[in-house]
Amino acid sequence: MTERRKITDPDVLKGLAQPLRRRLYRLLCQLGPATAGALAKRTESDPGLVSYHLRELGRTGYIEEAPELARDRRERWWRAVPGSTSWSHLDFTDPEGRAIADTVKAQMVADQLERLRAYERERDDWPDEWAEAATSTEGGLRLTPEETRAMSEELQEVLIRWSQVGKGGVDDGREHVFLFLHVFPERP
Repeated sequence: MTERRKITDPDVLKGLAQPLRRRLYRLLCQLGPATAGALAKRTESDPGLVSYHLRELGRTGYIEEAPELARDRRERWWRAVPGSTSWSHLDFTDPEGRAIADTVKAQMVADQLERLRAYERERDDWPDEWAEAATSTEGGLRLTPEETRAMSEELQEVLIRWSQVGKGGVDDGREHVFLFLHVFPERP
């Protein structure tokens, strides 16, 4: 079971408020350890700017240095801290904290939708077996808050279990699969 870190400090959450930082964090989670130079090439960004954002992600605990990978004293490798993070806007009650939480959430949703749009633009470039495996679904349920919480926890357990499949990075036909799910009440 992977560890889950609950964020309640607005300064820590602010670590994800910058779009390039979120992208760097995602790349380290997906690809594993990397240097600022390699990440700068992948994001088409200035290496100095990438280094700054990596240090900020490190300062807020999302990533850590991986000195054992360095070939010399000048080379700095970074990796995502194992486990997942979670946060609730309810934990940020002061105006500044709430503004940070609202900003990060809005940017996360925009990123998720952009990633979906990118897939839809490029889906014909994927082999048919990937097109058949990809899915979109939506539905409406009638649940209490307690039932909704229980369903969400069960879905998290399923995601954690499946996140362990394919660990190790061996080229065995696996691709990074992006899934996002929003569960919320709605009044029709």
